Amino acid sequence: MTDPGFYLRAARRGWWVALLVAVTAAAVAWLLASRQQPVYRASASLVATPSTEIEDPGEALDAIETLERRTIVATFAEIPESPDVRESAARRMGVEPREIRYYWIGASVLPNTNVIRIDVVGPDPERAAAVADAVASATRSEARSLYGVFTLRRLARAEPPRRPERPDPERAAAVGGVLGLFLGGLAALALEGFRSRNR
Repeated sequence: MTDPGFYLRAARRGWWVALLVAVTAAAVAWLLASRQQPVYRASASLVATPSTEIEDPGEALDAIETLERRTIVATFAEIPESPDVRESAARRMGVEPREIRYYWIGASVLPNTNVIRIDVVGPDPERAAAVADAVASATRSEARSLYGVFTLRRLARAEPPRRPERPDPERAAAVGGVLGLFLGGLAALALEGFRSRNR
């Protein structure tokens, strides 16, 4: 449309369309999000260090230099996601592995550190924290069996999260409202274009 007044007329006559679509989209997004089952994230952390059993200072320095190359820490970070560690964590909790099958387990190395963060996401906050701590313990045991000169020390235990990671109904409503406002604006323009053609 080249008529500069077209958009002004569309805004003046069709504002209620844009508003209606935005409010409806926000309400629908909030309703859908609030009906989803909440999931929670709990995190435990471990730090890779040379073993205290190393008595030779030269060997200790070599171990520190090896840690600086990041390959050892990256290898340790792969351990928590293995099926064997999941089974070991379940045994430590005194439950069957199938009871924690709906809990996602992941691990990552924090940038520029030797710290490994273990994340567990699942439907129950208390159990998510328990799984994270059990996985951390199982990972420490597995790491000891792999590399005798290194050890994983517990840096922080997992705390049961107070709020779910998702869904976030308020955020969903905000995104839905913005998207609805955009679509409503397009609808208002289309409506004004229809009116212009039928004059």
